[in-house]
Amino acid sequence: MPGKKYVIGYDLNDTVTQVSYVELNKEAPLSLAQEGEERKLGIPTVLCKRGGVNQWYYGTDAQREGAKGNGIIASKFLGVARAGGKFEIEKEAYDAGDLLVLFVRKTLTQLSGVTTPDQVMLLVITVDELDEKTMELLNRVADAMPITRDRICFKTYAETTYQYMIHQPQEIWDREVVIFDYSGKGLHGQHFSINRKTKPKVGFLENFDFEDIMMPDIMLQNPEDPQAVSEFDEDVLERVHDYVTGKSVSTIYLLGDGFDSGYLKKTVKYMCMGRRVFQGKNLYAKGACFYARDKLTDSPYMKEFVFLGKGKLKFNFGMKMDIGSDEEYIAVADGGENWFEAGRTIEFLLKDSNEITMLITPLNGKKPKNLKMVLEGLPKRPSKTSRIRLKIEFKSESCLRASAWDMGFGDIFASSGLKWEETLDIEDGDKCLI
Repeated sequence: MPGKKYVIGYDLNDTVTQVSYVELNKEAPLSLAQEGEERKLGIPTVLCKRGGVNQWYYGTDAQREGAKGNGIIASKFLGVARAGGKFEIEKEAYDAGDLLVLFVRKTLTQLSGVTTPDQVMLLVITVDELDEKTMELLNRVADAMPITRDRICFKTYAETTYQYMIHQPQEIWDREVVIFDYSGKGLHGQHFSINRKTKPKVGFLENFDFEDIMMPDIMLQNPEDPQAVSEFDEDVLERVHDYVTGKSVSTIYLLGDGFDSGYLKKTVKYMCMGRRVFQGKNLYAKGACFYARDKLTDSPYMKEFVFLGKGKLKFNFGMKMDIGSDEEYIAVADGGENWFEAGRTIEFLLKDSNEITMLITPLNGKKPKNLKMVLEGLPKRPSKTSRIRLKIEFKSESCLRASAWDMGFGDIFASSGLKWEETLDIEDGDKCLI
């Protein structure tokens, strides 16, 4: 174990959390499982407080102790925490966010026999959606980890799905891929494709949701009734058939406990007709591992592919500056970055105007365009004697905030102390609401 370096992919959700890990110089990630009557992949997202004492069980231990009546169960705390809720246990209120932190810390102790915190080069936590509240919660989790904060990042299922797919043989994703995820609230999924005609190759992913198809234990009032099971299977089959019809789907992935129920035999049989079908539960966690390993190594995948899904910048953003006697392009943000992680602060000398010109280069082949920011009131000075500090941060994938400061020019021209700030729409350059 000494000298080894690892990355961890952590799929956090309200049903069964999946944890995968891999050495930096290894190919295939491994996944954690919990012991029970049968060894099952993943860790149930459950805590149980033992009655009368401050002792908490997690995963299958929590389920077992709760079933025995030895404690009070707390579950679905990611969803409860997102809603700002609490759990009342033995007449005491427990913040759901605190329980989320406790659960993640406890689950990571299962890796103590594999690695130590100082050997973890990157922990990637992946969730279904990264909204502002979820980011706040995950930052709380990250701050409480024994792994240093700069070695923890967050990704959506969309991105870790993409990462998983590009690491599969090309014949898997040569055409279109559909991932059916039957977990959580019900049947949903993702439609994945790659445009191989561009350089780099561009990955696209579209989410879909069959909102009326909930989990089998909710849909089936009497799961012992063969007729009811058959009708349920046929309803799901019809929805799946309608979705894949007209698409060039060559591969299907089945995720989630809903496909373990045995109630969807006709549906699965249809899916297998002329297509490759894979079933598993740790796709997101493994995809997170692939991302982490590629980020830390000189991986060809980072150069060969770019992902332009939801939340990704779909353009390169930068400025042209005079460096010595030459004009050079200075990158501020790259296409494929998460908007909430993109941005940069740079300093430069203005030439003969009070305008800052920023260059937007779309990745869809459209013509580059300029965004302009006027520094009203900037003192008039000779060319290249006004040093400007410019901070770019993105408020969404289509809106940025530009902040500029007049830094003066050494002892020759003092700073005016002026600051300018604008929020600009990427598409038309107008101001955007945030």
